[in-house]
Amino acid sequence: MDNNIIKALLQSRKLKATSTRIELLTKMYKFGSAISYSEIQKQMSPIDRVTLYRTIERLKKCGIIHIAFQDQNESYYAVCGKTCDENHHQHEHVHFKCKKCNTITCEELNKNFNISLPNYQIEKISINVEGICKVCI
Repeated sequence: MDNNIIKALLQSRKLKATSTRIELLTKMYKFGSAISYSEIQKQMSPIDRVTLYRTIERLKKCGIIHIAFQDQNESYYAVCGKTCDENHHQHEHVHFKCKKCNTITCEELNKNFNISLPNYQIEKISINVEGICKVCI
């Protein structure tokens, strides 16, 4: 993705277009699927781990990225769609992890579904699906 588009995205969320934010988002867009925290660290090396953590947290809070998958002690991050913002993450998709290639993708659902629990107010639903992706079949 073009740096000017990333800068405009950051500015639209009232964030400074720092070199760390631009580099992180560029790498995430180029990766093409959800990227693990350890892979981000490797690709951004050398970077202070506190700076990286704060950058990720800020981008999450502003609705630019989200946690797509958590597996054991690893978090995978993906870029949000255009409907997310600082007040609301809008993710009507499942996160699919391929057991062969370990790729994690956000897959849109063919049908909308509703989940309700009596006497509960649901604020977020996250669905993780594991199997073999279309590339590895």
